[in-house]
Amino acid sequence: MSSALWLSLIAAAPDAGGTANAEALNEKIFLQAREVTEISPLRLRFLKGEVQLTDNNREMIRQWAEKVAKFNIPVYIHSYASAPTGIRNLTPEAARHEAVRIAFNRGLMAKNFLEQSGISHNRLILKSIGPQDSDESDSITITSHQN
Repeated sequence: MSSALWLSLIAAAPDAGGTANAEALNEKIFLQAREVTEISPLRLRFLKGEVQLTDNNREMIRQWAEKVAKFNIPVYIHSYASAPTGIRNLTPEAARHEAVRIAFNRGLMAKNFLEQSGISHNRLILKSIGPQDSDESDSITITSHQN
């Protein structure tokens, strides 16, 4: 008996509890692992201080969400922002706080749009990251990988 047929029988069994269904779902993801791993992370770039998603960003998120929505896997939203500059009397701590606030607001916009695109809020994990010395500043990375 093929494993795909066996899994469908387990899921359809009348006495199969929630545990069996969860195991079958995990097996289904395992059988489709190649499809899942072929989903590339989505990187969106922003201008410094910009929070709103552009129409182009929304379309990119919608297309990415279409690929991921059929799998029951977590979606990680890593939102980055650089420290604001040119503001008088801004302490380093206040600049870091402002950057995290901007990153959070960007991530929240992306999270809400992913929900509207069919991904359950239970699967969405938002991480706001403040100023860093990397090429990821002022961007959002949406991925199915934890890192």
